[in-house]
Amino acid sequence: MKQTAIKQKKEGRIVNVASRRHKLSYSEGIRFDKINDESGYNSLSAYGQSKLANVLHANELARYLKEEGTMITANSLNPGAIATNLFRYHSLID
Repeated sequence: MKQTAIKQKKEGRIVNVASRRHKLSYSEGIRFDKINDESGYNSLSAYGQSKLANVLHANELARYLKEEGTMITANSLNPGAIATNLFRYHSLID
């Protein structure tokens, strides 16, 4: 993508779809040391953790691409409330 942007003299955009749910990840953020540990697992926090990874990836990629002097931007976005099956096995009222 870098070479194409330079050769074509055009901007490039990388967009990661995240979620506002990234703010409700595990309290310690991404649990790299427990990535496959089922104890203490919470599906909604794990989902938040994956969305946090999307946001952090976009931020770091944006920093790197700017440092490299490319005309490529990297962003993450929250698509807002959309209909999904995310809660199909979860009771919102306990």
